Amino acid sequence: MIIDAHIHLSIYQSRGKSLKECLDILSAEMKKNSVDYAIVIPDNIENDPKIVDLEVAMKLVKQTDNLFLLGSPQIIQSGISEEDKYEKLLAKGTIKGIKFFPGHDPYFPTDERCLPYYEVCQRLDVPVVFHTGENSNNSGAAKYNDPKYIVEIAMRYPKLKVIITHYFWPKIDYCYEITKDVPNIYFELAGTADDEVLEKSGGIEKMKAVLTKTIQDRPNQVIFGSDWPMCSIEKHIELVKSLNLTEVIEKNIFSENAKKVYKLPI
Repeated sequence: MIIDAHIHLSIYQSRGKSLKECLDILSAEMKKNSVDYAIVIPDNIENDPKIVDLEVAMKLVKQTDNLFLLGSPQIIQSGISEEDKYEKLLAKGTIKGIKFFPGHDPYFPTDERCLPYYEVCQRLDVPVVFHTGENSNNSGAAKYNDPKYIVEIAMRYPKLKVIITHYFWPKIDYCYEITKDVPNIYFELAGTADDEVLEKSGGIEKMKAVLTKTIQDRPNQVIFGSDWPMCSIEKHIELVKSLNLTEVIEKNIFSENAKKVYKLPI
């Protein structure tokens, strides 16, 4: 089984002429790559017809039997006003966790407006996911999502499952070193097989070395994800398979870790 824990739905990468068509293309892409389930992440943009926000994502995911959903509070636009809404969605299982976009939006993980969401997620035992690293054509975005702030949150909320995605590229060594002793930090692999990420981060062998160390440290805390449609599902599967992992650990990364962390009913 393969679960892709990091999928977006948008037509910006010429993925169809409508979001429904994008969903159909995703379904075909999953079938092509033997991906059984996926987690859709609504973007931090609302009311854009080319990309799904939470409301649109909930309607689209309902049409499928193999997609799950995260939430993504609008920290800049709405602050803590959405806390009750997200708590209800999490408690019902409509969403399986919350994704934050520091760097895409100008706030830090330690922003006071984020804290009530962390408290809810810790209480309900669901994960939070942090966008990290540079944005294409905007290296300055990384100042907002430096892992040092995520470590601070993980230590402040020691029972909270804290997931770092994109490995704070291109500073992947730094990300490894600063997080390696924090037991409730998890890693999700979206973007780590992307050509731009690899080029700026020191190449494929460097990425494989850092991922191998991470998996050796925490084989039950590394989760497969691709960041489709921005990135290739196939390349991310190939990257994991190139690490020469044991069958058990590879299975954990491709499916079992995500099932447990997100409490997926599969």
